[in-house]
Amino acid sequence: MKQNRSLAISTIIQEQQKLNILNLLESNFPEEILKRKMPEKSRNRVFSPVSTLLTMVLTATQEDKSLKNSVALYYGLHQKIREKTYEEALLKIKEHEKEAREKPKAGRPWKKTVTLPRSKEQDISLNTAAYSKARTRLPLKMTTELFKASHMKGVKTSYSHWHNRRIFIGDGTYIQMQDTPALRDKYKVLHNGVAQEGYPQGLLVAIIERGTGQVSGFALSDRHKSELALFYDLIDKLPKGSIAYLDDLYNCYEILAKCIRQGIDIIVPAKRKRNYQMVKKISDNDEIIEIKKPVKRSPWLKKEDDTQDKIRVRRIKCKSSKGKEYTLLSTVLDEGISADEFQIQYLTRWDIEIGIREIKTIMDVNILRSKTPEMILKELNVSLATYNLIRQIIYEGIKEMPFSPKEDFIQKFYTINKNILIDKKGRVYARWSPGRRRTKGSDQEANVTKTQTRKKLSPENETR
Repeated sequence: MKQNRSLAISTIIQEQQKLNILNLLESNFPEEILKRKMPEKSRNRVFSPVSTLLTMVLTATQEDKSLKNSVALYYGLHQKIREKTYEEALLKIKEHEKEAREKPKAGRPWKKTVTLPRSKEQDISLNTAAYSKARTRLPLKMTTELFKASHMKGVKTSYSHWHNRRIFIGDGTYIQMQDTPALRDKYKVLHNGVAQEGYPQGLLVAIIERGTGQVSGFALSDRHKSELALFYDLIDKLPKGSIAYLDDLYNCYEILAKCIRQGIDIIVPAKRKRNYQMVKKISDNDEIIEIKKPVKRSPWLKKEDDTQDKIRVRRIKCKSSKGKEYTLLSTVLDEGISADEFQIQYLTRWDIEIGIREIKTIMDVNILRSKTPEMILKELNVSLATYNLIRQIIYEGIKEMPFSPKEDFIQKFYTINKNILIDKKGRVYARWSPGRRRTKGSDQEANVTKTQTRKKLSPENETR
């Protein structure tokens, strides 16, 4: 792979991360979160909501996401906060003394010594109980605000826009959770309507902005809810005048119709056959068609949601580099845009696969560690917000450079990038855990297979 400017920037980030990861994130961390005021009746705790949130962000960048490591990270953060608080208090005293000298008042001179809050006077304990309770107390709304504040604004490059349309790419994936009663109840796995003994699993649908790589929105549900239903609600969060690149699953009349109503364009492949009426032929492989509303509504669609009786889309026949023919549908009806542009643009939909891979493997969201539904959402909000902050750091160095699947920018951010081995209880091991015991039936099958293999490989059979 050729060395280029983006990889050089990523290498610099990697070197800086070895020194102090907080220095990187602090400059991009949303100020409105850091300046958040404590409620009047709240206690002056060691783990305040802001410090708890900062610790969760730092933990999201680590390979070891245990509570013990989180508290160790906050120990260093606590030292830094204490020094900063002391310097701010000392500066106020000096300013007051200077004012007293310039405008002296009657009476004894005012003397003041620097006093720190009790929560910052001494070193914190490395016991994890306080941090564990602080994560539970942290308002879910605060993590949601952090995720929203992590989005970059006013980004416009040759790769983030297409004909003045902001480009978004969406897709879904499954994530695994811890085996707790609360999560099993909400995110249970069913087979033929019967709950299984496997781990609880969730369906995560994410929308990523092309050009920055940031996650602009996401939705989480149990794995048995329709992915289309989740994306149908996420359409409301897409800005008007933008365009979304999706896979064939989203080639659904209700999705197309709602995007048109919301002023959002869309490009999807059309693998399934659909009845339509041609309205205008632009070229041999390019035409505008009209699709009527199907009689049978999608089961996930709400009764109060109304769709148009018919919609108009553009139907483009394409051919891959290997000669395979396929069709694209798009709500962009501008005839000034050639059919070739649609094909070239849709090839970049692969960026979402890279983004989801980075989120699941490098940010390690493939297995969530929280044990309650509310903490699951907090963990996702913080992890995706941290991913956005890292993407923001990288974007500042590669503004005009397209994101390529061959270049793992996020991977360069981390000093250590190893596979984490986790057993069914979420414990980290140096070697793979054997997991659940096999059933007697599978043990017998395994023994039979081994016996047959030995017979085939024995010298006696070879001579025969």
